[in-house]
Amino acid sequence: MNKELAIYELIADFQNSAKEVVEIFKRAYNVDNILEGWHTGKYEQTGKIPDEGLKFYACHGIGIAAHFSDKLIDFDFAYLPELRYDGFDLWRLTGFAKSQPDKYAKFLNEKQIEAEFEQLKKENLIYNPLTVGVTHNYFWVKDLAADLIIKDQIANANLKKSRWKFWK
Repeated sequence: MNKELAIYELIADFQNSAKEVVEIFKRAYNVDNILEGWHTGKYEQTGKIPDEGLKFYACHGIGIAAHFSDKLIDFDFAYLPELRYDGFDLWRLTGFAKSQPDKYAKFLNEKQIEAEFEQLKKENLIYNPLTVGVTHNYFWVKDLAADLIIKDQIANANLKKSRWKFWK
């Protein structure tokens, strides 16, 4: 594991910021499931929670974009099978870094963040569970259940075999 990669700090900050948004919604609207709260009309699709420092939010599809005075975050939820908000992808990390140019100047060069993200994938430190619902999110391997990864890899292997048979 290459602890010199700056992307570790960026991902931790991204995940903590997503958690902050979730906690704000839980306190402000007394909900456990943020998506369910939106879909059942407990709050509007867009709004603000100024008492909690949330200048603007927009619920979208399976996620939320949130604007604080010092950063913007856009994250998606995933079901693995429980509802999770700690996933990340290159596009969302890049946007998060760009919203804080003084803090993450290194990542204003998109090639740098992409290189470090690819390094995490190469070292098998992050994983995208493709077969458990549809998600583009990556998660730290250490935070995923081993059986989820094994089932996902078996399903992916079977899918590749069935596609190959189709094309033969």
